Amino acid sequence: MSEKNKKYHITKISNAKVNESSGTILEAEKRLSESMIWKLQSDFFANQGPEAWIKGIVPQYITTNPYIANQYAKTVFGYLRDYAAREDMDKNAVIYIMELAAGVGRFTYTFLKRFLQLIENSSLKNIKFKYLVTDFAERNIEYWQNHSFLKPYFESGILDCATFDISKDEEIKLRYSGEVLSSGKMKNPLILFANYTFDSLPQDTFYVNEGEIFEGLISITSQGENNDPNDKSILAGLDYYYTDKKIEDMNYYEDKILNDVLKHYKKSLEDTAFYMPIIGLRCITRLRKLFNDDVILISADKGYKNEEVMNKNYHPYLSKHGCVSMTVNFHALELYFKGLGGKAIHSIYDHESINVSLFMLSQSNHDLIETSMAYNEVIETIGPDDFYNMKKAIMPLSSSLTTKELLTFLRFTIWDSRTLLELYNILLERIPSEEDFPKDELITAINKAWEYYFPIGEEGDLGYYFGSILGYLGQDEDALRFFESSLEFYGECPETNYEIALCYYNLQQVDKALEYAEKALNIDPDFEEGLNLKNMIIEILTD
Repeated sequence: MSEKNKKYHITKISNAKVNESSGTILEAEKRLSESMIWKLQSDFFANQGPEAWIKGIVPQYITTNPYIANQYAKTVFGYLRDYAAREDMDKNAVIYIMELAAGVGRFTYTFLKRFLQLIENSSLKNIKFKYLVTDFAERNIEYWQNHSFLKPYFESGILDCATFDISKDEEIKLRYSGEVLSSGKMKNPLILFANYTFDSLPQDTFYVNEGEIFEGLISITSQGENNDPNDKSILAGLDYYYTDKKIEDMNYYEDKILNDVLKHYKKSLEDTAFYMPIIGLRCITRLRKLFNDDVILISADKGYKNEEVMNKNYHPYLSKHGCVSMTVNFHALELYFKGLGGKAIHSIYDHESINVSLFMLSQSNHDLIETSMAYNEVIETIGPDDFYNMKKAIMPLSSSLTTKELLTFLRFTIWDSRTLLELYNILLERIPSEEDFPKDELITAINKAWEYYFPIGEEGDLGYYFGSILGYLGQDEDALRFFESSLEFYGECPETNYEIALCYYNLQQVDKALEYAEKALNIDPDFEEGLNLKNMIIEILTD
């Protein structure tokens, strides 16, 4: 390696040349996957639990909205059509759909809503399946088990949950049923979801130049007084740089197929770094052995799908949004699956924010035609990234669009509650002023959006906003359930109790109306609307 290349490959992430001893060295020349940053990462998620998503520290919208859930549901439904045609199909065995690192559980709920609608109205309704929502953080598992929206699915047996450490677990202990999924027991295939998962797991990085391959070793330094007080990420006060070390023995990993991936890049790349999602790959290895090499994986993440987009790449920039996030090498996943006799499908289009890829491995004679067709039909046409880009283009124009056009776009989003919330003020202003305002369509839209919505107490009290519109439109009974959900997830407040009191007043249930008016005033004795309503009710009761 030339002296020029050496200097280039000992750098800060800012690409400014630094001395190796810059700052206090906390960790020197470690494999990236073995670095201390991943302990910081796991501690962050374990300590934050659901708050990481509730507070918006970790992004989730693009992989949890109804649009992407609908596309996954249709792809899985295509796979079940393939499965139903297999001669070795065991009709009595359960197909497991497993979600890795599910976080707060929003995708789980939205997927189940859409998938159940598909399967219950089809010829495949007798196929047995169970959805496994997993994470390593105990606080997340407790959150799912206590969430009122998920409770019916747990009780019906459709849903179960498990603590699952992607880095090491070889069996799955289901929390609700007590069942243990272990090697030798599984008869049916696994459908695996990994959304915004591999980007936050330990990876390794390598550099190829002039026919040689180098491992990128990371060093972590403390910046001391140079610490930015506004930096709230897990790497606050830390910096890092990479050093390249030539690999002499190509048996770098414990798995021949993984080493074959390294050899492939050694031959095909030049002056380019590539990443290995090693912990993700090892997890897939354990799961495919558990499920007898019968696995399909659908993964959505920011990622590389071919070698062209990796060209002249450098060791990973560890982007920070509370936690560490890296770009995922989907092409390496493809090489891994092909090495096992499987295959992969990526979008032919370049995507800006997120890539969705499908990986398939099966020991049956079927080539998964229906699965591939479903992917190409629903994800390849206008996929989650396309949807996100369209939404970004349309929403700034929303005030100039007609109400009909807005509601049409809302249908396109598969009744996305976030989109409806963004349109809330526009629609609210138009109700009293617009001639022939489509009130019935708006009521349908609100109920549909709520059907796919999974409340977590984040900013924007959807129950209150939707209930307010329905109350304004005279739908008091429907408005009540929205306000009650608002109280459940956002707590007591005078405004919500007042709105509930008003609904009961309109329904001529004056005793209930008085009860909630008094609740509002107990919180804020000076709440004028509550005082006025209470006085009106007392006049009625004393007449």
